[in-house]
Amino acid sequence: MSALTKILIVLLSLFSLFLCGTVITYVGTARNYKAAYEKSQGDLATLRQTSTSYKEQLEEKKREMQSLSDRLDGEIASLKVEKSKLEQDLESVKRDKNALDEKVQTLAAAALKFEGTVSGMEGSLKQTREELDKARAESIKLSKNLNEITASLEEKMVQLQSLNAEKKRLLEEKSNLESRISGKTETVEPITAVPDSATKAIEPASSAALQGKITAVEGSLATLSIGTADGVEKGMVFHITRNDAFICDIRVKDVDTEESAGTLELVQQQPQAGDIASTTW
Repeated sequence: MSALTKILIVLLSLFSLFLCGTVITYVGTARNYKAAYEKSQGDLATLRQTSTSYKEQLEEKKREMQSLSDRLDGEIASLKVEKSKLEQDLESVKRDKNALDEKVQTLAAAALKFEGTVSGMEGSLKQTREELDKARAESIKLSKNLNEITASLEEKMVQLQSLNAEKKRLLEEKSNLESRISGKTETVEPITAVPDSATKAIEPASSAALQGKITAVEGSLATLSIGTADGVEKGMVFHITRNDAFICDIRVKDVDTEESAGTLELVQQQPQAGDIASTTW
């Protein structure tokens, strides 16, 4: 066998070995490609399902967005209408404000004028009050004098009635004596009843003036310094004065021996301890 033949045999052997390795490698690789292909097909199907789901979700979101867009468009339109109405109300309020500002200015001017008038009226009122106080004080003095004169006149009238009664009694006694002197035995009874005492006729209890002072004042109650020992009775009204100024009246509700208490009436000023209390002015 020649060397060339040996070389060919060796080359064929090597080629055979290479071919076998290639076939073995191809078979193993083909199996791996098939598995990868099948896996790729499964992944592709999963991706298609996921894509379909995403498309459905996208369509749902689109519908929701469209509904939200429609609702927002309606709200925007409503807000525009409300804005227009508010602008009109604002214009109306501005007009009212301007009218009120003018009215306030007018009222302020009138208030200033009225204030001046009131100031003048306050001065006149103060002067009128002073004149009224003077007239009231004078009236109180005149009333007091009138009451004193009336009391004195009543006393004189009582004395006059007592004297008239005494005069009638004396005339009757004179007539009786003349009848006795002339020989008449008929006894003439006196026509006019003679008072038991001239002093009692001169001093009527109802016309006697009582006078005392306020000793305490508590709310609408006041205490006087005179009581039943001085002739005070329930229901009597005492006139309270201070420096010839009328303060109030006190109607007696409770009487003790040395003091009495009553309620305030016709209050002009708050009475104080020491004010004069009298049944006459």
